Amino acid sequence: MKNNFNLKIYWITTVWAKWQIIIPKEARDDFDIIIWNEYELAMIDKKTFGIWSTINYKILKFAKTLWLIEKQWFIKIWTKFQFVIPSNVRKEIYIKTWDNLLVIWKLDHKWLWFIKNDNIEYLFEYIKKNMN
Repeated sequence: MKNNFNLKIYWITTVWAKWQIIIPKEARDDFDIIIWNEYELAMIDKKTFGIWSTINYKILKFAKTLWLIEKQWFIKIWTKFQFVIPSNVRKEIYIKTWDNLLVIWKLDHKWLWFIKNDNIEYLFEYIKKNMN
């Protein structure tokens, strides 16, 4: 694997009853999550979604060069480090309550990526493309 690949894979998070997900502790620390701050969320290729700080527009520019990003939303992180997945994202990716999402951090661009277990092959495709 290349030295500059820069992916950190955390554990999984569960989609709770009201489509809330809790960001894992290690990811909170690495990502510097601030309670009540606004973050940007985008669906990627209708298979996954990611969040990043709204003040870092460099990330969005970079992300648009790699993936099909059609829609964007603003979310707030609540006091228990949770947020609600927007309904359009849930419908497009077929996210249901009690689904598990793999949480990944792209170190060099500072964004969190959430992939439903059903779409794990998408992650493998991404890794294969970026290893060459």
